[in-house]
Amino acid sequence: MIYNNQSSVMHPRVSIGMPVYNGEKYIEEALKSNLQQTYEDFVLYIADNASTDRTQEICQDYSSMDKRIIYIRNPQNLGAAKNYSICFAPAQSEYFRWANADDTAESTLIEKCITFLDDNPDYILTYVKTNIIDNDSNFLEKYNDNLNLQQDTALDRFKYFHHNVGLNNIFYGLMRRELLAKTSLLGNYIASDINLIGELSLYGKFNEIPEYLFNRRIHADASSWDRSDDEKQKEFWDPSKAKMGFNTYRRLYEYYKAVLRSPLDIKEKSRLVLFLTRSIYWKKAKLYNELKNHVINSRQNK
Repeated sequence: MIYNNQSSVMHPRVSIGMPVYNGEKYIEEALKSNLQQTYEDFVLYIADNASTDRTQEICQDYSSMDKRIIYIRNPQNLGAAKNYSICFAPAQSEYFRWANADDTAESTLIEKCITFLDDNPDYILTYVKTNIIDNDSNFLEKYNDNLNLQQDTALDRFKYFHHNVGLNNIFYGLMRRELLAKTSLLGNYIASDINLIGELSLYGKFNEIPEYLFNRRIHADASSWDRSDDEKQKEFWDPSKAKMGFNTYRRLYEYYKAVLRSPLDIKEKSRLVLFLTRSIYWKKAKLYNELKNHVINSRQNK
């Protein structure tokens, strides 16, 4: 891997991880919106997944102008799951957030989030409301994540998240890094970002700041947007396993593991395991179809 500015930043309170692959069209706008934050004590780790366009040139230009930027280039495309983890791995800060290379943030996003977390130590994540924007940064709509998880028990937070999560913009909120590091981070399966936030809900409360300070972009090249195209999703998360199957089984399995490794007592873990076991019934159609498709594909490949 190639690193730029690795030794230039000491111990900022916030780290930002920006994974990117062929992001030349939007990454400058994304970088500018992060560098213009009113809260300035941060380091920005860019993890470039072996881009073949001008992404490397753009990132190196910006890292030469601002020592808060550390540029990391992977030798090959490792897929989104590993790349998100790569830009988290070097972080040693108190707080962390991921920032996509095609999204933007209003200038006070970090300031508002860190102020809340500093004042509320029992919360582990805070996020802002989301504007959906198009290719040209034009406003499309306001999006309500509805994931202000104030419930006192892990079971109640987990159940509410499980039933209400949508676009999962909360994934781009500000988190306590030490607790985030206790999770599995992102796995090489579809929607592992949702699993990760679900796992975090086991560790503490989430807060929503009722201001529209995050701008998430919808565009044709955003592989993570089209949830209906399984093959495109598989390629996005892990190119080496483009034909990986049993995704619903995998997500359930990872949730079980998350519950068992959490710091909860045995009573709370048992209640969560029971909830997950009941959810198998709700997902029976997906589980059946994945198994059927696997059998069909196996026969065709003989």
